[in-house]
Amino acid sequence: MENRIDVVVTPENKESIFQALRSIKSDMSYLIKLSEEDRKSLQKIDDGRKPFVQKSLELALKNKDLDPGSELLKEAAKDLDLYIFLASFESEIHQLMDMVTDSKQLAGSEAYEVARFIYMKAKMNVKMGIPGSQSIVDDLCKLYKASYNITKLKDLQHPLS
Repeated sequence: MENRIDVVVTPENKESIFQALRSIKSDMSYLIKLSEEDRKSLQKIDDGRKPFVQKSLELALKNKDLDPGSELLKEAAKDLDLYIFLASFESEIHQLMDMVTDSKQLAGSEAYEVARFIYMKAKMNVKMGIPGSQSIVDDLCKLYKASYNITKLKDLQHPLS
């Protein structure tokens, strides 16, 4: 067993991290949550279409006969600026989320590996006749089987996970 992650997050550090997240949410109070139906109905822009949007807005600024109306053009430019910022922010958040997920997985795996070792030792203690060992094995067995059943249920709900 190798201990690849060795971290203690202090209560102060936890609070600081959650405060930073609350601050981001507050600073980005304009963020919205779309329904699945709304998401499907919206026109999509991506890195491939962004140059088309940029060029269209630029041409409309230079050619009055293309201008959809100054207010629409101004709002579209603001929307594009927001899109560009949020795409960059999203990339940073995805990198952070990947690191959080990987760190959580490693920490959980290491704790689980030690817990299974303890369970195995408790079962060996029963075989060696060490008093009190059977009740420990019984307690751990119930939890182990319950966690196994929960994992199997999740696998059935998400067979491709």
